[in-house]
Amino acid sequence: MGKRSKILKWVLPIVGIVVAAGVFGYLKFFAWNPERQELAMINDRKITVAQFGRELAKIPAPYQDLLKEDPKQFLEQLILKEVLLQEARRQGLKPDPAAKVEEMEITLIQSLLKKEVIDKVKVNQEEVEGIYRQHRDQLGKKPMSEVAPLIEMAIREAKGKDQMEEYIASLRGKAKIEIDEKRLQAAASPAPLTDTGEEFKKALTSGRPVLVDFGANSCMPCRQIRPILQEIKQEYTGKATVLVIDVYKYKELAGEYRVQVIPTLIFFDKSGKEVFRHMGAWDKASMVGKLKEAGAV
Repeated sequence: MGKRSKILKWVLPIVGIVVAAGVFGYLKFFAWNPERQELAMINDRKITVAQFGRELAKIPAPYQDLLKEDPKQFLEQLILKEVLLQEARRQGLKPDPAAKVEEMEITLIQSLLKKEVIDKVKVNQEEVEGIYRQHRDQLGKKPMSEVAPLIEMAIREAKGKDQMEEYIASLRGKAKIEIDEKRLQAAASPAPLTDTGEEFKKALTSGRPVLVDFGANSCMPCRQIRPILQEIKQEYTGKATVLVIDVYKYKELAGEYRVQVIPTLIFFDKSGKEVFRHMGAWDKASMVGKLKEAGAV
């Protein structure tokens, strides 16, 4: 083997390692870096995966869980916010200097909507006087001259609702918006599993008490009691059955049990007979109490 061949024998693997390390470094700090991954581009401004995650983290649970399951809904809110901020800055508007740092963007958007929508709504004196006469007592019987500006602003906001929606839609329509659908889909979380109609029917013949939550994943009060139901399910394993039935998947079953409000909690005794129902969210102690009355020990 010649000298050149010996050198290549040792150099090529080293070059390969260096190249691989360089590629990995690029992927880590650029392609795989959430701070650099574009989720959406609005004109010349981007919303990154990391930014989306930080904004989503500000939303309290269980609202955050719902938005994780449908991230496009939340991304659309961020897009509209960015569109409005860009327009406000283009017009040279300034945020309220007295506002807190986290509120400055909101005050900037409020200034834009006031200038472009609210202030352009026409309000006449007769309308102001009419509202004043109707609500004078609620206004503390203050003279109209004192409360007229507030009444006028309230009328402007009420009248300007439709115009505001049209204005925002118009700005969004003019903006150049690109969304990375694959990354958006990757950011989504699966909706929690619910039980089937067959599992419900089987539970009623199991010889154990049954607690059924007739609800839906899209129902906020339903989602709020899910952790409670899960705790009860674990604590009463082998003693009672706890199920969650999605009323939209099993409309006939929900109709059979006359479910009109969600969540509706229905308790069945060991023979499968309904013994109690509660409409709306409920606390754990009350649920456990009724489950015990149904025969869970």
